[in-house]
Amino acid sequence: MIDFHTHPLLVREMVHRHPELERAAREIFHIGNNFQPLETFLLELDVSGLEQAVVMPIDCERTRGLPIWTNEQIAELCEMTDRLIGFASVDPLRPDALERLDRAVNDLGLRGLKLDPPLQGFRPDDKSVYPLYERAAELEIPVVVHTGMSWEPGTRLADGNPMALEPVAADFPELKLVLTHLGWPWVREAVALALKYPNITLDTAALYHDNPRDFIAHVMNGIVPLTVFERSLRHQIVFGSNYPRVEIKNMARAVRELGFSDGALDLIFRRNAEKLLGNGK
Repeated sequence: MIDFHTHPLLVREMVHRHPELERAAREIFHIGNNFQPLETFLLELDVSGLEQAVVMPIDCERTRGLPIWTNEQIAELCEMTDRLIGFASVDPLRPDALERLDRAVNDLGLRGLKLDPPLQGFRPDDKSVYPLYERAAELEIPVVVHTGMSWEPGTRLADGNPMALEPVAADFPELKLVLTHLGWPWVREAVALALKYPNITLDTAALYHDNPRDFIAHVMNGIVPLTVFERSLRHQIVFGSNYPRVEIKNMARAVRELGFSDGALDLIFRRNAEKLLGNGK
């Protein structure tokens, strides 16, 4: 079972090796938790009944002066344990964006791409980003795109509206798009996109107030009936916690308590993620 949405911001061993990661965590991602040994991250997976987690950086150097981890640092972390699956991040407005993605996948062994339009300062439907989408499709890697509300000061909510990704889904039908946070507060729009476009997957990391159990129930059993996810989108949802903003075990419990069938839970926690990663073609 796989957590498809985590950020390894608190790994003490990496912060000791790369002190700039402390500033990235505190000043850009705005996370105040204590730094912890890698073992703590892995124990979070253990108590949640999960084997692996996708770990993602964000290349926001152009907009924030410092990336939230580099692709090389993600690869370095993944060398410490086989339980982490490294994704890359590339600023699509960099002149060498395609070369950076090629190196991340072909040389560093990273297995997906993370984009954050609000934090990276671009519109996801901007045609200047299309070459990066095309390359990701050629590489057959999933592209995780931040949708929904963005916490970081200075970001714009409109850049997280999932509807901006409709032209991308339509123009690149082979591109594996993962929309984060169920698009909240645009949950209906995100669900509609997934219903229309089979190349869109939603992740469950939708928490912005209250607690995981109540908020997930509100989103997936209130705003949209659970039957829509169970019957129509069971192959287009992956579990994501957004750790360390949310403890993995709390989000996993919230999703498991929604009322999904055992078959749907197996898809959400395992098989859909494996297919996106190329393990379940």
